[in-house]
Amino acid sequence: MRTLLTYVELARPLNGVIAFISTWLGGIFAIGSTLNSFLEVKLLYVSIASLLLLSAGNAINDYCDYNIDCHNRPDRPLPSGRIRRRNALIFAITLIGLGIALGVLVNLYAVFVAILVSMLLVSYALILKRTPILGNLVVGILTSLTFISGGIAVGSVHSTIIPAIFAFLFTTAREIVKDLEDIEGDKRENIKTLANLNPRLAIIMALSFMFSVIIFSPIPYLLGLYPWQYLVTILLGVDLVLICLGIQLVKNVSKDGYAKIQRWMKWDIFVGLGAIYFGIIY
Repeated sequence: MRTLLTYVELARPLNGVIAFISTWLGGIFAIGSTLNSFLEVKLLYVSIASLLLLSAGNAINDYCDYNIDCHNRPDRPLPSGRIRRRNALIFAITLIGLGIALGVLVNLYAVFVAILVSMLLVSYALILKRTPILGNLVVGILTSLTFISGGIAVGSVHSTIIPAIFAFLFTTAREIVKDLEDIEGDKRENIKTLANLNPRLAIIMALSFMFSVIIFSPIPYLLGLYPWQYLVTILLGVDLVLICLGIQLVKNVSKDGYAKIQRWMKWDIFVGLGAIYFGIIY
């Protein structure tokens, strides 16, 4: 039982659940109905696949970051010795296989996305994570694909484009802030993130993506796609928060400051998704 729980910890289930919910929301956005989404078995398959693939990505990431985590996060399953690196890799490969298999039960587009996501996750862990800005963009793309996957499951992706764009911009901004938080460990392991190479430029890039979210957010309302309830929620719950966090990002250049900002952003994205939900459903 203890071993099972350790593998669950390796998979980081909270992130997997977020991927599951995001994919399911993509299906809801595409259908335009919460109730009908529970009747879509293929949506369930794709949502579970998202959970499995993201869990695999977390395991592969920990496998590749073993030396870094020995310094930064020694309590994680691999550096603590609770799971062998070889077993973590087998675990990740198994999850990827299951995720692609679930895609086969849906349609060819789902299989293609599952394979694409798997390739991006592996490439990110091996190479892209250590590539300035490109790694951040890949994480943003992966997040946006969860919503599109939900649309693919129910046969319509049109209504998933707006939440996908929102998720891409928001997630990319947060990933850059996370790199700023991890500068010390990345320098020790000679990982060349943008934050490591040029912290000031990284802050500017993070602010640019945050500003892009603020600029993008009222567009669906202005185009007549979402009602006024969406606009009020997104302005007060997302844009105002991002403005405050942006000011803090400029003023506070400490590790603790970056950690606080990225945690706020982690939860604030749900406010944005909630606004989109109300915009589509109501």
